[in-house]
Amino acid sequence: MYFVRHSIRDTRIKEDESAPLTELGKQYAMQMSEFFQYKNIQHILSSPYKRTIDTIKPTAELLNLNIKEIEPFKERIIGEWVENFDEFSLRQWSQTDYKLPNGESLEDVRNRIVPSYQKVLSQYEGDLIITGHGTALAVLFNELTESFTYEDWKNMKMPDIYQLDYDHQNNISFKKVEMNF
Repeated sequence: MYFVRHSIRDTRIKEDESAPLTELGKQYAMQMSEFFQYKNIQHILSSPYKRTIDTIKPTAELLNLNIKEIEPFKERIIGEWVENFDEFSLRQWSQTDYKLPNGESLEDVRNRIVPSYQKVLSQYEGDLIITGHGTALAVLFNELTESFTYEDWKNMKMPDIYQLDYDHQNNISFKKVEMNF
């Protein structure tokens, strides 16, 4: 199983769900498809956000696979535009129940994404790709490894690939795939 964090987002667009990739982000998405070209990928699942779909679309086209949108893989809802994102994120990681009005805490994200991931494990067989967002994936990785931290989240790139090998829903190994973007 591969997890892909979306490529570079165009931050000029404040609407989270419709924010596209930058031109460089699109180039990285094309380069990333080459990594998956000879993998035995059978399913591609993604957050419904435009930047995640656009990140994995070149891979889906290359492999002739459909992209199944999974709503719970969406990004954490912040609630309002945050000027100091690093400060906000550090507070969320140190107080996992902290959230802004109309936003989600990291606990809220965990309660949404973990059951959805478990459902994926029970519904899909074979190698697959899940495309999502930094915070949502980091919360899932923290749950799966019990060691993925705030610092690991900060070091995630756009795009980024992680590989999880498992046997009957038991994790065997988890690693970051090094790519030269």
